[in-house]
Amino acid sequence: MAGKPRVSVIVAAYNRAEVLRHALRSVLSSDFTDFEVLVVGDGCTDHSCEVVSAFDDARLSFEDLGSNSGGQAAPNNHALQKTRGDVIFFLNQDDLYLTSHISASLAFLQNSDADLVWCPVVLIEQLLSAAGPADPARDRIS
Repeated sequence: MAGKPRVSVIVAAYNRAEVLRHALRSVLSSDFTDFEVLVVGDGCTDHSCEVVSAFDDARLSFEDLGSNSGGQAAPNNHALQKTRGDVIFFLNQDDLYLTSHISASLAFLQNSDADLVWCPVVLIEQLLSAAGPADPARDRIS
C-alpha cells in the first residue's frame, strides 16, 4: 500500500473465520476508503488467514501470533505497534460497521474537542434459536 492511511482498523481474531468474513466485508463497504485493516490472529488454527487473503485487497493484512493468549489484549497491542493511521478503530471479529461508521466518527472527532469516540451498537437477538444466521422473521433488533 502506498502512502500512510488516515485510519487503521484493528481486528483481533481467533478461530471464527466465518464471521470474520462479514466483519471485513463491512469495513470494505465503508463510504470512507483511506484505511488499513490489521487482522491479528491469536494463535488461529482455522482458515482466518485464507479469509483475509481471499479479499485480495492491499489494505487488509493478516498476522498470527502463533499461540493463543486467551484474550484480545495481545493481538490488539501487537497491532497497535504496527498501525500507520492517524486514527485507530477497533472492530471485533463478530461485529459489523455500518457504511458511514468511519466517516461519521471522523466527522465527530473533527467537529468536537473529543479525543475518543464511542458508538452504540445494534444488537440482533436470536429469539427462537441459539445458533445459525440472523433471521428477520424470527429475530429482534434492539
